[in-house]
Amino acid sequence: MIKKNVIKNIIIVCVLMLLTACSEEKASLIIKIENEVTEVETDNIYSSTDAIDFPAVVRSSGQKPVETEYKGIELIKLLNENRVEADKFTRVILNASDGYRIILDMEEIKEQSNVYLCFERDGEILKPKQQGGNGPFQLIIRRDPFSQRWIKHVNEIILE
Repeated sequence: MIKKNVIKNIIIVCVLMLLTACSEEKASLIIKIENEVTEVETDNIYSSTDAIDFPAVVRSSGQKPVETEYKGIELIKLLNENRVEADKFTRVILNASDGYRIILDMEEIKEQSNVYLCFERDGEILKPKQQGGNGPFQLIIRRDPFSQRWIKHVNEIILE
């Protein structure tokens, strides 16, 4: 009887471990406007018809520049898809899960083909920080020649 209970408990523990290992935390993106919080479905971002592939050069201090290809959606188009009236705001704050934050002027975000929220690099979905990646989302500013204002691990957009 004791052996059956031990075997049963081992099986239960193994099943729980397997379920825990298989369950992956789903990426999320929050848009905040005053007291209103909207969670954007990541699948909507990934499948957006406005998402495009574009080349970019990644510059890291102490390393040679690397040409790469990103896939993402212009931030202004993402806001429009989520019914945000961008003209009502003067700046956008982007927060990352690692505590990093940048503030962009709305005029820069409105510049055509400049500010992108990316979710793929070289054809692969960006991995989250926990898996050693720059995702789930990375903000790329194409007219930032030294990539100094790019932000990885983006999880929140605040409009003011």
